[in-house]
Amino acid sequence: MARDEEARKTLRQMAKFAVVGALNTMVDFAVFQTLNLILGWVYFAQVIGYTFGVINSYLWNSNWTFREQRTRSFREIALFLLVNLASLGVSLGVIWLCREVFGVTNDWAARWMPHLLSGFIKGDTICKLIATVFAIAVNYLGNRLLVFRKKTERVGAEA
Repeated sequence: MARDEEARKTLRQMAKFAVVGALNTMVDFAVFQTLNLILGWVYFAQVIGYTFGVINSYLWNSNWTFREQRTRSFREIALFLLVNLASLGVSLGVIWLCREVFGVTNDWAARWMPHLLSGFIKGDTICKLIATVFAIAVNYLGNRLLVFRKKTERVGAEA
């Protein structure tokens, strides 16, 4: 019975994380698209957009998703930032791979994108979508396994 309850708690937590992730992604994408369309600096836009998403993520995940596990300690915040830096690195790497290795460019996207969307959805947007999938996986695993571990796991590890 306890195992079933633990499984339900984990599923609820994953659902909350998914909701927060959707919010983060919307914030990140809005900032990314705005900066990238105005300035055309994809990597700068990615770093700034991701930073806004990280701030949103910490506020929601620490107060809602992982509320029972949070400690608001220096260690927790430092690990949260470390996990997000790793996730940002993964997303920048995937964007680079998509652009430079696989040739997903604005010109490539314009060849098959409906004209109505071609001014808004660029190759960089597609690269970001692909990178987001990988970044989310790194982010969830890092937060679940390192940052917001159960208090009993932290106590046992520190003893």
